Amino acid sequence: MLKIGLLGAGWFGREAHLRNLAKLEDVEIAAVSSRSPASLEASREIAGPALRTFSDWREVVALDELDAVIIALTNDQHYDAAMAALRKGKHVLCEKPLGLTITQCNEIISAAGDSGKVLQIGHEMRFQRLYREMKEMIEEGAVGDLQLMWCREFRGPMRQGWRSSEALTGGTILEKNVHHLDLFNWMMDRPPLRVSAHGGTNVIKDREILDNAQILIDYEGGRRASLELCLFAPYGGDCEIGACGDLGRIDTKNQALELVHHRFDVPDRLIMQIADEGDAANFVDSSGRVDRGIKPELEHFVECIRQGRTPLNDGPAARLAVAVCLAAQESIRRRESVLIAEILES
Repeated sequence: MLKIGLLGAGWFGREAHLRNLAKLEDVEIAAVSSRSPASLEASREIAGPALRTFSDWREVVALDELDAVIIALTNDQHYDAAMAALRKGKHVLCEKPLGLTITQCNEIISAAGDSGKVLQIGHEMRFQRLYREMKEMIEEGAVGDLQLMWCREFRGPMRQGWRSSEALTGGTILEKNVHHLDLFNWMMDRPPLRVSAHGGTNVIKDREILDNAQILIDYEGGRRASLELCLFAPYGGDCEIGACGDLGRIDTKNQALELVHHRFDVPDRLIMQIADEGDAANFVDSSGRVDRGIKPELEHFVECIRQGRTPLNDGPAARLAVAVCLAAQESIRRRESVLIAEILES
């Protein structure tokens, strides 16, 4: 029986992680932490009355009987919690982002190497069937030589509270778009070289963070990816992610579970519905959108622990996604292009 503790039993920790952990075989949710008594009570309702609850995440990390922890704390606490858990000899699944700085990412990766424990980061989009199908099609040559990718997401604001704080999140792009930029890195399968970005707080004036951004990423070999984000458009949109090469194009819509493949040599247009597996679609985020990758991500974490495997979404991959986000935010601040090498050396 694998014993897991949850650090941060707030809304996301409970609804995304705790409920899905409870469905995994030979896994015991042994302890959770939260500063909120109401959150701890809600956690007991999910995991059962035997669940041990603590107000401080450090008390959970200190439990010798735990094999692993899941870190679902605010972004600014990821570093301290991950370092403490790895030094205590526990496997770690840390919610994204891995750290707020490259130095933090490097130190966490080093600590994982020293401990010999699994370090996995919560980039669950890699585990959604829609994007796994897209990745496989690209690798099998469905678009030919991949040249361009794009993401367009017009949605409502993120939940109020700590996500409105620059200091606690590390910024909108690091908090919100690290998922999409990680997906670009994964599918492009080339090193990102440079980022040019624009953004602002144009409409949602009661928060510190950006409410819109446009980001352009140059990859090795001339490949490029672009992202357009709007957080003040609550109706009528879907997260649209696409890819285009010299032989074809793929377009996807996240909520519609739709994938469209266009071939350029013949006028074919294949429309596919990429259905969820089982109950993988049971978590709804703050804007009412279904988030489909949580359960398979947790299954992968458990499998990597049991088989001694390196996770698909490991430390180095997460560090690179953080670097692209930080480069984009620095580009907006400086109003100039920023090299990824500069960020990785900072």
